[in-house]
Amino acid sequence: MLVAIALLSVMSVLYADVSVNNVENNDKVVSDESHAQAETLSQPSDMKSAGWELHAEQWEFARNGESILSLPVLNNVINSWLSDRQKLIEIQYPGGEEGEFWVQELTDWLVSLGIPSNHIIIVPGSGSGDIIKFDLIKQ
Repeated sequence: MLVAIALLSVMSVLYADVSVNNVENNDKVVSDESHAQAETLSQPSDMKSAGWELHAEQWEFARNGESILSLPVLNNVINSWLSDRQKLIEIQYPGGEEGEFWVQELTDWLVSLGIPSNHIIIVPGSGSGDIIKFDLIKQ
């Protein structure tokens, strides 16, 4: 009985169905929900930073790998980084305790999705209390 309860609790955890497609050294991370959207980003030049922003209301519902990857901004940031892994992901987050909790949870998710922590730089001061900004920078 105890084994059955343990198995049920393990199986109830949602896992992201993540696939990494390597097409001519152009890796892309795609979740099932964002597969069609990611395919529209055919060239890395389509994913250049244009002021990537993650709003707090978008993040509220993102609590598993699949929902994280279904956020267009995070999908674009991750795929852009995958096309040039020599760059760093700079994350500008709102100051204060709430902003620190938010950026820590976000960086934990990015690391769990395969981005090395030494390729992530966090900087306080996104300019707004409900926005995290992203940029790819040279090392």
